[in-house]
Amino acid sequence: MILRSTFDAGAGTVSVEMLSDRDVAIGWQLAVTSVVQLTPVAGARLVDRLATYHVVEPDPPVPLTAGTPWRLTGCTVGHTPVHANDGPVSAYLVLADGSTVTITTEPMTVTGTAVPTTAPGTGATIAAGNAPTAAPALVPMPRHVEHGREPLGARSLRLVDGPPAARLAWVAVAALAQRATGDEPLADDGAPVTAVLDTEPGAADDEAYRIAIAGGHVTVTAAGRLGFIRAFATLAQWALTGLPSDAVVDDRPAHGWRGLHIDLARQWFEPAVVGRLIDLAAWRKLSRLHLHLTDDEAWRLPVAARPELGDVGARRGHALPLPPMLGGGPQPVGRAYTPDEIAAWVRRADDLGVTLVPEIDMPGHMHAALTALPHLRDPDDASGATSVQFFTDNVLVPGLPATDGFIDEVLAAVADLFPHSPWVHVGGDEVPEGAWRGSPAVRDAFADHRTTDIEAAFHASLVERLRRDHRRSVVVWQEAAECGGVAPGDGVVMCWRTVAASRELAARGHTVVVTPGQAYYLDMAVDDGWETPGASWAGSTSLDDVVAFDPVAGWAPEERRRLAGVQACLWTEHVADEAAVHERLGRRLDAIAERAWTGDVVGGATSIAHRGAATAYRVPRLSSR
Repeated sequence: MILRSTFDAGAGTVSVEMLSDRDVAIGWQLAVTSVVQLTPVAGARLVDRLATYHVVEPDPPVPLTAGTPWRLTGCTVGHTPVHANDGPVSAYLVLADGSTVTITTEPMTVTGTAVPTTAPGTGATIAAGNAPTAAPALVPMPRHVEHGREPLGARSLRLVDGPPAARLAWVAVAALAQRATGDEPLADDGAPVTAVLDTEPGAADDEAYRIAIAGGHVTVTAAGRLGFIRAFATLAQWALTGLPSDAVVDDRPAHGWRGLHIDLARQWFEPAVVGRLIDLAAWRKLSRLHLHLTDDEAWRLPVAARPELGDVGARRGHALPLPPMLGGGPQPVGRAYTPDEIAAWVRRADDLGVTLVPEIDMPGHMHAALTALPHLRDPDDASGATSVQFFTDNVLVPGLPATDGFIDEVLAAVADLFPHSPWVHVGGDEVPEGAWRGSPAVRDAFADHRTTDIEAAFHASLVERLRRDHRRSVVVWQEAAECGGVAPGDGVVMCWRTVAASRELAARGHTVVVTPGQAYYLDMAVDDGWETPGASWAGSTSLDDVVAFDPVAGWAPEERRRLAGVQACLWTEHVADEAAVHERLGRRLDAIAERAWTGDVVGGATSIAHRGAATAYRVPRLSSR
């Protein structure tokens, strides 16, 4: 069976054609997942819909005949599609007996407008062999590097002397380099390396290091393990393309928070995928990996006191409480990660100097949790507030006694599972307009029933609980600060909605991380081509766009003092497997990593594309489904 769809840009409608390879009796239904919500006008009836999941049946009922198309024309759309992946991306037939048949779904086509159908490209696929020889192929480029042109004559290095901190760092980075490249630039043979601990008080920050190459010997100086990890990552990359016989590197990061975010809720990714993202972060000298563990579509955090969260809230499929969404088929998919799997991430991140930042998104984006634990809803709530992703009343209810116990159990679980993370990200974004307006429980608990007041009280409570019970600070999306629930000094605010938001909140006294959708959301398509995969709500984001973005352009000195750093974010509505994850990140992440470490992108887009290709993290071409 094949499903084809077409967007008529002139009419603003989507039509669907299904070609069956068999005869099917009356009583069938068609299930489709599409980011753009579809509403039949004639010829079919909408039976069920949840966010991206749709079920329609022919009206009047008809059988399917092998080789004869069934057509549904003129569906209205929830918003205008911009790329092929905005429309139907998966489908299956539900037969009268309840069984299912998976349908091959072709990319949506477009008519009625001159939409580009090819991606012009940004230089991100330049071959490693074409890398310029005038500069070392390093990402990020060190802040200060001088080097000769004569080769060292060795393509691997061995640690011959150093303190325990250096030896631990060497073992970790040697294993990282082997996993990242399939090569062994840090090995038991090759040019000798001596590591020296800098014991001068205040001589360097934790991640600073110096490298000197002379006389066939390499000397690395750092203040501790983190500095040695960053230095050895530089040496491992450099050895891949040939070390010079003489060089001096004096390096330290421009920003402490150098982050990568991955959405683990909207798609299911095997635990090994997260392990490789920890590796990628360390390979590019990123200091934070932000794990978005919960959302409307799934709940991935194991909570021993609430097994239903994993049993019900983490699994999607036909006839399950959570239906297929975002490209899913009828087969069950997904689960919560196990404590042992998370512990393995924690160990790897600790070894490589990467801090994991777990996120539990509250009070909105809670549909999966509320499906698993329906007693957390106010049974008398008549708000009907719909989120931008088309989930209704997807919010925790602050006025219910059960809510406090749930929050305490979840915060305890995340603090226990991520024992070395100074921060817990508690979300705070996209609470739908009108949330709680029709909730008697909230009306009784809050005399002033304004949404922003309820949000503020909710987040102020989270700040206090994490500080008092778990000695952690919060990280939040900007809305939690804008509503007044997180005050300056409470934690870190991630500014994503506009480029200007980061500076505005820094001016109000908040510690901010710059991560605007318009530049650092790497789920945005690289161009406006119809066939180019990705989202488009913040426009397209090419490598040139990422390179050109200066996160602190125009900031006053006082505002800059409140800048924690920058972060790349990857949301996974359109990212179905590990291969797609790394395709979306690619050289754009390299540019963000260099901006975060160096403060600039040295040589611009062409240079970062060359250097990134030469030192790329090699990912197994494996699907995560």
